[in-house]
Amino acid sequence: MEVYNEALVLINEELRSLLNRSRYYATVLEALARGRTRFSEIRDYVSARLGKYVQPTEVSRVLNNLVKLSIIKRSGHGTYEIVDPIVKIRFSLSQ
Repeated sequence: MEVYNEALVLINEELRSLLNRSRYYATVLEALARGRTRFSEIRDYVSARLGKYVQPTEVSRVLNNLVKLSIIKRSGHGTYEIVDPIVKIRFSLSQ
């Protein structure tokens, strides 16, 4: 359990500046961690979670940045997934 907690602390430190840029990053990662893997599912989740319509271009920008940073990857068949299982756990626990 201690190793797990240390890993979560490291993940939070690593992602802090990214997550402070925009609420969209954490919400997109949360959507992915909770099984929304297609673009439309991610966009719908983000809009519902934030309580406002989110432009597809904004979600696309966030997804592309997360891919460039190797936090997520594009999988076959137009889906996305979080690369690191600890990151996935961290965002599946988000409130």
